[in-house]
Amino acid sequence: MTAPDDRLVAWGDELVKLHDGFRRDLAELRRSRSLGPSLREHCLTFCEALHAHHTGEDDVLFPHLAGAHPELAEILTRLRSEHRTVARILAQVRSLSQTGDRAAIGAELDRLADELEAHLDYEEQQLVPLLNQMTDAPENL
Repeated sequence: MTAPDDRLVAWGDELVKLHDGFRRDLAELRRSRSLGPSLREHCLTFCEALHAHHTGEDDVLFPHLAGAHPELAEILTRLRSEHRTVARILAQVRSLSQTGDRAAIGAELDRLADELEAHLDYEEQQLVPLLNQMTDAPENL
């Protein structure tokens, strides 16, 4: 990717790659629920990365898209709502990771997987084609 436009054309594809990384990390987290302290460490790293990603979307990407594409208002509202749902589950997972209650952690990780997979799939379906056509970039993204 040498020209600025090359980077912009691939934004949707890059989003999918990032999402695939979250999918892999979450699958690994679910497999490692019995690892004790390393579960806590993996969980905190994953939770922080996902939170940072969603914050960037909410604070930078979504406002940019809303300004350029007012027809996305309902979609962006739904995505923001899903971010809040995922954040609540992440907070619960973080809290449970301090208790060592593997059954409860496993149940929350399963719930997180269900919510996050549905969210990522919907976001990709709705935004990837548009992101791959973008010719302008939001500041600070």
